[in-house]
Amino acid sequence: MVGVADRRPKTLRDMALSLGLVAVVALVLVGMYGGISFAPGQATEGETPTADVTGGFQRAEPLVGFPVVIPADLPAGWHPNSFSFTDPSTGSGPGASEGGPPAVRGGWLTPEGRFITLIESAGPVPKVLDAELGPPGAAVGTQQVGGVQWTVTTGRRGEAAWFRTDGDVTFLITGTATADDFRTLAKAAAGAT
Repeated sequence: MVGVADRRPKTLRDMALSLGLVAVVALVLVGMYGGISFAPGQATEGETPTADVTGGFQRAEPLVGFPVVIPADLPAGWHPNSFSFTDPSTGSGPGASEGGPPAVRGGWLTPEGRFITLIESAGPVPKVLDAELGPPGAAVGTQQVGGVQWTVTTGRRGEAAWFRTDGDVTFLITGTATADDFRTLAKAAAGAT
């Protein structure tokens, strides 16, 4: 008959040694694969993705079913880094909740490493805000830019959000950029209409 070895109960020392071994393995892996970074609201070091935002807006117009405004005269230092649209036939697409209204989204990275996004949608303001921001915060004021009034609220992760309507189109600017950057994009979007 083969006997089973007696197992002694695990002690706190045994658990500490096991955790130490796991930590050493994790540090070795982090060292081998270039580390990990966490920078909410700002870009990290590395290659920034590039998107054809202007071309995306142009190509999306016949697909979304409303007149799309292409922002004009944006600062040369703004890096276009994202574009997406919501398919009006399904109400789905990157950046929106299921069942959201048709929308186009263009995003830029400012020279300070902050993000700013322009969203244009044919949906009514409450639906657009809910689809793009989740439950938005209460309106906290207004901004006049180039003779156009924008309502100021908050979006996901406490980001700033400005919105306005022009006919049946709702315009929404959101991101971590400065208020001056928001004014620049608001002026560019209004100047292109």
